[in-house]
Amino acid sequence: MTMIWMESLQCMLYLCSPLLRSLYELEERQMHIADIAPHDVTRDLILLNQQRLAEMELSNQLERKKEELRILSKNLEEEKKKTETLLYSMLPQHVANQLKEGKRVEAGEFEECTILFSDVVTFTNICAECEPIQIVFMLNSMYLLFDRLTTVNNVYKVETIGDAYMVVGGVPVPVSSHADRVANFALGMIIAAKEVKNPISGNPIQIRVGIHSGPVLAGVVGEKMPRYCLFGDTVNTASRMESHGVPSKIHLSPSAYQCLKDKNFEITERGEIDVKGKGRMHTYFLIRNKTATEDEIMGRPVKESDSGHESVQSFEEGRIETMPSSHQTVMQAQPEKDQPPAIAVKYTDGPTDAQNSLKRRNQAKIADLTGKTYDSKSYGSLHGNQHSDDDPCPLNQERVEPATEEPQIRDVRSNFCGLL
Repeated sequence: MTMIWMESLQCMLYLCSPLLRSLYELEERQMHIADIAPHDVTRDLILLNQQRLAEMELSNQLERKKEELRILSKNLEEEKKKTETLLYSMLPQHVANQLKEGKRVEAGEFEECTILFSDVVTFTNICAECEPIQIVFMLNSMYLLFDRLTTVNNVYKVETIGDAYMVVGGVPVPVSSHADRVANFALGMIIAAKEVKNPISGNPIQIRVGIHSGPVLAGVVGEKMPRYCLFGDTVNTASRMESHGVPSKIHLSPSAYQCLKDKNFEITERGEIDVKGKGRMHTYFLIRNKTATEDEIMGRPVKESDSGHESVQSFEEGRIETMPSSHQTVMQAQPEKDQPPAIAVKYTDGPTDAQNSLKRRNQAKIADLTGKTYDSKSYGSLHGNQHSDDDPCPLNQERVEPATEEPQIRDVRSNFCGLL
């Protein structure tokens, strides 16, 4: 601002520029950008401020969009986890991952596995005398307990058809403890069934359980609603063990008995029975696990109760309430947050019998060709009688061969290393 006294005009000359910082203030004073002198820096200040405000608004919009995108990504991740959980409940995880990647899932043959079938005793009579909603709730309450046991023993739930429940051990991941897992699962089923009430009588329901071990063929069937299914005579025999079983008993086939007889299980002999489509079979009953407590079989925390009976009773009281007078079940399931966490049983798995048999056949073939024994721990090297199986060559260290070794034997060794 400048003030100059004009002596000739006897007046004060006043020179100034308006104090403006934005176009908004310019509009408030009803001025235009052309009203400001070209040499006045106010014009540049207004334009620069306008550009800065526009950049700030753009930055704020980007921040808002970034936050919205973060929330959407979080919601998408949660929905993705829900979808994967639902998918993994229908198919084995590695099979589901292959289907997600668009790969074709080939059928596989499993030489050793154990299959279990169970059903509810007098289920037809219960359906005839109860409302459909009561049947659905009874089965749902029972299957929730059974599904929890699949997590405890790490067995695969194949499917449920009505009151029938099918489980397999050793498929889709082969394990040597497949029979132990299914046996402990069956013992847990008998205990869990006592926690579900019969809507007619109010008494605990009874189930039949049948177990059989043998080879199966497994693969994904269907396109619109794919299912991982098992095929073979082992499935039929396991179903026969269940249908020819006794209420609240675990019926074992001869092959299942062979897998469990040297383990920590108490087994009693049933004797020979006529099995539909199989003729006479010598079968057995699985009674209990000699070394595991009821809480361990059910996967309950040890601190939950001092005795298995109290634990079952306390878990039962909070799950189902019945009204015998009207035979109506109050569908008040125990909240998920109140359920005790499932504690998985630890199993020690070694090579299966099928894997050991294949290894022995391969060793025999190599011995016939070279006259040398084969030790798989040394990555295909061939050893003479001077090397024992108790002292194998470390995997990360090459075996030092004798200096007097014949060149022909060395050539044979290198060739077999390449083949294996």
